[in-house]
Amino acid sequence: MICSLKLHCMENNYEYGRHLLLESFKLFIEKFELPKKLNVSLVGGSDEEPELAVLKKLGYEINLTKYGIEHYEVFCDLNENNDLEKIDVDLLICSNVLEHIWNVENFFENINKLSSKETLIYINCPKSNMEHGSPEYYSAGYAKEFLTKNLEFKDFTILKSGEVGTERYYKSIHLLQAWYTKKEVEAKYRFKENTLSYKLKHLMKLYNLGHYLSLSRASNDSHDSAFMTNSYVFAKK
Repeated sequence: MICSLKLHCMENNYEYGRHLLLESFKLFIEKFELPKKLNVSLVGGSDEEPELAVLKKLGYEINLTKYGIEHYEVFCDLNENNDLEKIDVDLLICSNVLEHIWNVENFFENINKLSSKETLIYINCPKSNMEHGSPEYYSAGYAKEFLTKNLEFKDFTILKSGEVGTERYYKSIHLLQAWYTKKEVEAKYRFKENTLSYKLKHLMKLYNLGHYLSLSRASNDSHDSAFMTNSYVFAKK
């Protein structure tokens, strides 16, 4: 119960696009047969990735190997064509990394090298985002078709792909250059904080009434492809 409550609070504190991705991730994993003692490769992430918390909540015992240039057991610059040792991997997770890679050909080749026939691949990235910095930023995002075509080129079979987002969240990103949580988006764009300084800063962004009306009246329906903000794919060789 404590673990479930902690995960619920954590998911609600993530920006809304990540929250929607986590819902899709959880739904897929619940229906997919994976060993309970799970060998997980995390490509470009840390121990705090929310997908790991979802797996633990579902009862998986995780043996984690991290690849990257910051938090890692194995150094791996995804812009380079790395010589990577094959290990047994049940699930490979690469979340919100691709937009920070300039050499996408090498990115997918590294994913290929880290995978075996038994490996389930999960990749997500923005589809339409604002510019953001660390460590590097090269793209506002990629459609799900970009992910599927590049994986198919490496002889992967696509199990599921999709896009998530809503009009309200899309407009908050592109009008206000802000990422809002599930609670904030569903509250139709209220103040995140009650301090005077925050309210003044917040109102300065609403430099015309049209912005406010556009956000407050925008639909939170997640079915319009024009307003999708994040893409994801599950695949196997």
